[in-house]
Amino acid sequence: MVTIKDVAKEAGVAISTVSNVLNQVDIVSEETRQKVLDAVEKLKYVPNMNAKLLKSNKKNTIGLFLPSIQGDYYRMLMQSVHLQCKLKGYLLNIYVSNENTSEEIYSMITSSGVEGAIVLNERLHNEYIDRIARNRLPIVFIDREYAGDRMSSVIIDNMLGATMAMEFLIKQGHRRIGYVHGIYNFDDDARYLAYDNVLKKYGIPMDDNIILRGYFEEAVAYSEMRVLLLKGIEMPDAFFCANDEMAWGCIRALTDAGINIPDQVSVMGFDDIMLSEYYNPALTTIHSPVTELGNVSTTELIRLINQEGRGQGKEIRLTPTLTVRDTCKVRL
Repeated sequence: MVTIKDVAKEAGVAISTVSNVLNQVDIVSEETRQKVLDAVEKLKYVPNMNAKLLKSNKKNTIGLFLPSIQGDYYRMLMQSVHLQCKLKGYLLNIYVSNENTSEEIYSMITSSGVEGAIVLNERLHNEYIDRIARNRLPIVFIDREYAGDRMSSVIIDNMLGATMAMEFLIKQGHRRIGYVHGIYNFDDDARYLAYDNVLKKYGIPMDDNIILRGYFEEAVAYSEMRVLLLKGIEMPDAFFCANDEMAWGCIRALTDAGINIPDQVSVMGFDDIMLSEYYNPALTTIHSPVTELGNVSTTELIRLINQEGRGQGKEIRLTPTLTVRDTCKVRL
């Protein structure tokens, strides 16, 4: 493997001179600089980024810690974070925790060696967040409301989005409305609370028989809907699903059972993933600004890393919007 020493020998200069040229330190003559660049090209030398970062004592790497990388939501989030890192000159490492404990997630974050972290993980309990805070690692949380020294949060206003969805369904004349839960996390808790609040506001009783749990997965939602159909329970006017993938699983199950969407049952999703407008029928949903979530989270983290505003964290709330398509219909 070609080293910086080989480049220096080929160019007939000191190793420090090669380093100055590669790091664009403006103390080298144009003639010498060209000699070094010619040697780099001839030998096909590739600088060791890890060594460079260690020497400069600047990690320059952001960590994105996620519970999963499956589905359009995570893909869109990763893409937006990656783009912002690229534009701002940071490397991005992605860590997936799956079923790890709080202790394991804490260790993963603190031992990662990153300069700052974006964390979306409901399994990381508050006591471990306090321990991370003592390490003074800049962090932006996506899944919880939190602000402190070098710690911020960027969240989508789930309560507002779910309230908009329920108000829309009720204004269409729907009164018997089912709910499909995701996993037990910050997002689902807020969306379900809004569902419950709106039902109470309009004096509509909740029916536990039409409350399902699809764990944010299309296949699980499909299976749960099939079980509900087999029970012979009266179908609701509409289902509000805590994400789009579950909404599509419900639509497939209902359609397979001969139930027309939206003539017989309306279905509302949440997130507005890229596939939602291409479903048949196209999905009425709440548009979650996931790309903006990634952009803002990355920008906020870099602010904390650079200690702008003295590194004091803050809570940032993003506003969802209603996207009306074809899976909901006025009930006469």
